[in-house]
Amino acid sequence: MQISNIKNRVLLIILLIFILFLAACNDSWAVESENSDEETHNLIVSHFQPGNHPIQTNILEGLASDLNEQTDGRIDMEFYPSNTLGDAGSQYDMAVTREADIALSVYGYSSGRFPLVTVMELPFLAESAEHASEILMTLYEEFPEMQEEHADTHPLFLFSAEPAQIISKDFKIETPDDMKGLRVRSPSQMGNDIIEALGATPISMPMGDVYESLERGVIDAAVVPFETLYNYSFHEVTNYITIGDFSATPFFSVMSEKTYEDFSEADQQTLDNLIGKDLAKEAGSIYDADGEIGLETAIENGAEVIELEGDALIPWEEALEPMVNEWIEQRTEEGYPAQEIYDRAMELKEELSDREED
Repeated sequence: MQISNIKNRVLLIILLIFILFLAACNDSWAVESENSDEETHNLIVSHFQPGNHPIQTNILEGLASDLNEQTDGRIDMEFYPSNTLGDAGSQYDMAVTREADIALSVYGYSSGRFPLVTVMELPFLAESAEHASEILMTLYEEFPEMQEEHADTHPLFLFSAEPAQIISKDFKIETPDDMKGLRVRSPSQMGNDIIEALGATPISMPMGDVYESLERGVIDAAVVPFETLYNYSFHEVTNYITIGDFSATPFFSVMSEKTYEDFSEADQQTLDNLIGKDLAKEAGSIYDADGEIGLETAIENGAEVIELEGDALIPWEEALEPMVNEWIEQRTEEGYPAQEIYDRAMELKEELSDREED
């Protein structure tokens, strides 16, 4: 009888151990199940810049490193620069169709698709790339209409190159009258309008063709940012630089909405914490830094700088004011709050200028 009781106790202990073992296994399976949606992702990143451009090496690769670290290595990025997967004009659509998970390019290559973003291309708005990037991101955050323009993707950061100036090899340009009859390289459709409003003929050409065209007299001047004086060696064929902040070139970096939806909520939050205005300003500052080098290099090479300030700027403003009014009228007719967007952009410009002075 005593032996039977001992056996029963032993069996009971074994049964309890087995039950505890099963419970532990179930807990382990439950943890595994909870984490099963935390999938790994290798994101295809496509853009038009060369692979050694700071936009990739500093901004995109920096974002990749932070995202990889904060997701314990589950999210990584694979880069395809220099239009490897598609030309500059197809980058946005590649993100829409998920041919690329992330795409970066210039808005101007998708002419007519982002009518409100073109506010950044209006004359005398952007004073630096970092400021322009902050203005663009703030407008995007504050105006649902600008968000709607990007509704088919998940924007990461919207930024800008530094303002474009006028460079020339043979023509000293001080007044709008000095532009009349000149053949001037244009950066965009808005650039065409600006150049035509000044009485010149816009010439569209890739940046890579500008050096030789200036050197040979195929064009008389070019509307370009300072960084090209350094990155494209335009300082070698530039004798005159007219500074007026005539336009800016906005860029996008967007993620496929389908890719974003595949992320868990935790991973979406991790990504969203890493993107936005601060990253946009950092991207803009890269262009400003190269712009400073470009201007210094051109001056050291003997270029004369004509800076349009005070009274010298007035005739330029008068010549180009109809462009601003036309932009507002066109966008208003299309149903957008154009006047509010432009006024807010100019308000932000003043705020940023005041902040810089302080």
